[in-house]
Amino acid sequence: MTESLETSRRDFLKLGAAGLGASIMPTGPSRAATAPAGKKEDLRVDNVILIITDTMRRDAVSCYGSQWIHTPHLEAFAQKAVIFDNAYLSSFPTVPLRNDILTGRYTFTYKPWSPIDEDAVTLQETLGKEGIVTSLVADTPYPFAPGYNYQRGFAVWQVIRGQLNDPFRSAPRDPKLPCAANTLYGDPEGERTKQYLRNVAHRQREEDYFVAQTMITAADWLEENHDGRRFFLYVDTYDPHEPWDPPHYYVEPYDPGYNGEEVIAPRYDLWKEFLTEREHQHCRALYAGGVTMVDRWIGFLLDRIATLDLLKNTAIIVTSDHGYYLGEHRYTGKTLQRGDLMQWLPLYGEIARIPLLVSRYRNR
Repeated sequence: MTESLETSRRDFLKLGAAGLGASIMPTGPSRAATAPAGKKEDLRVDNVILIITDTMRRDAVSCYGSQWIHTPHLEAFAQKAVIFDNAYLSSFPTVPLRNDILTGRYTFTYKPWSPIDEDAVTLQETLGKEGIVTSLVADTPYPFAPGYNYQRGFAVWQVIRGQLNDPFRSAPRDPKLPCAANTLYGDPEGERTKQYLRNVAHRQREEDYFVAQTMITAADWLEENHDGRRFFLYVDTYDPHEPWDPPHYYVEPYDPGYNGEEVIAPRYDLWKEFLTEREHQHCRALYAGGVTMVDRWIGFLLDRIATLDLLKNTAIIVTSDHGYYLGEHRYTGKTLQRGDLMQWLPLYGEIARIPLLVSRYRNR
């Protein structure tokens, strides 16, 4: 039995990382699995772990009532978490949102997709001055790319390379595309996707996928630094952002027996102009499979947190930056892009509403 309660913005900010709350606009009501009636809880924490996924739709997480995608690990986490029913993005998309997260300042509409400002006061620098160890583990390519410098101020940081069209590997020279190039996002020759395929050509097992590498690295950091120091660990994975190429066994349950083209990164466009109904259905299955894989590896990290007995004094925040249109309102993607033309689309709920779960920890 869940109990409804109002969680104020002030209380949310008391979680110990004041800059976090400004980026995701939590509004009531929220739902909590284990809130004793009439009891005001102590919101002080020793540690904060922030986990951000990219392009995770709210209705992709089953604790929000959707039966579309299986997310059993986040479902289990939600049973012991506050579930924010009305969390919305602030700035959009990837880089502006990270700017909001790490500076506590709204960037929409005055700051475009751009490097962090030299004079920006960051969350990690502020926490570091208070003696809190700050660590970043990420595979999200843009904010932590050369020149953007959003890792500035972390005591330690590790960025796992190879996502999207990161110029990480140069072989194979001409990888085979899984579909017609003109159905893919980026350019008519499919070069953007070919670079991604070069980057992942060496994969041999699930642990080699980016979300797995990121969660394993974060878990290892926790184990190595389990020494009593207070910490802020920021874990940022680009998955389930396209290209969608999870192992086949994640996709098959959502679209059994499919043997057509795999449009792993569809154009940001009116989907009926370049996809068949069957290809569109499979795109949704590819996305769903990617979400389930992300759920599995977030579960891996949550298990390590529990094994290290950190639940008693650590606030865990799981959220995303925005969603993605998978045929809703006639579109795939987040914008309309044709050649050099880019047009922003309305921010309907599929984009603007995001999942936000915050653990209901217990102090020692």
